[in-house]
Amino acid sequence: MSKDATLKRARVISTAAECTISTKTFTYGKSPSNSEEQLHAYAAWPADAVNEGKRLPGVLVGHTAIGWQEEFIYERCKAVASLGYYALAFDMFGGGELLLDPVKRKPKMDLINNDRNNLVHLVTQAYKEITSQPEVDADKIGGVGYCLGGKAMLDLARSGLPVRGVVSFHGILDSPQLDQHPPVKAKVLVLHGHQDPFSPKENIDAFVEEMERKEVDWQMHSYGGTLHGFTRPDKTTEKDRQAGFQTSPLNEKRSWASTVAFLSEVFADE
Repeated sequence: MSKDATLKRARVISTAAECTISTKTFTYGKSPSNSEEQLHAYAAWPADAVNEGKRLPGVLVGHTAIGWQEEFIYERCKAVASLGYYALAFDMFGGGELLLDPVKRKPKMDLINNDRNNLVHLVTQAYKEITSQPEVDADKIGGVGYCLGGKAMLDLARSGLPVRGVVSFHGILDSPQLDQHPPVKAKVLVLHGHQDPFSPKENIDAFVEEMERKEVDWQMHSYGGTLHGFTRPDKTTEKDRQAGFQTSPLNEKRSWASTVAFLSEVFADE
């Protein structure tokens, strides 16, 4: 943990008979929008593996457009931890609260969207934080992200950091202008709803062209008849659908199975 990290809470949760998950929240770094705001993290890992002295592969978990402090992200971290990895949900907003109000959320999102170098800075801070954790094997780092977090994972790959692989669940696909363009070292898995209105065809085409031009080891699974947010069990109403969101239990299951296989591949000893 970095020197300025402050432990907020630690607890142990039994999620299954065969796997006890430890969790904690803590602070690290500073928000790019306000130097007075600290960034926050939520971590989950298999307690028994750490107690045996093992260093675990680390998986960054990117939150949606409302923040890391929602049960959906906690559950995603625990699911990653149940695979034998150290999961760390990092913060792209600062301030320590969910941004459910669009008015409060807009300046945070604008900071990221108007200059994607700010997002690269945030994922770089998160990478440094997870590699500093004593439970983590710093040579085996990956990431998964949802919506905004999916976009963040793709920018983590674009950063050129030594990350094994990243997964984008219904992430926003595009090809951003960045100050630096190092070689992409990470393998990339994109899990995408074919009818997702937030990634129009021209953006997808630009993303594909970028991946091919940079000779990235990449793959995309496009789920037919599927909208944005298909992993989210709460997106069930007609209002959600009209806004472009709809849960898909079948494709949530398919996408998770693909992720489990992908992480197993990228973390395999070379």
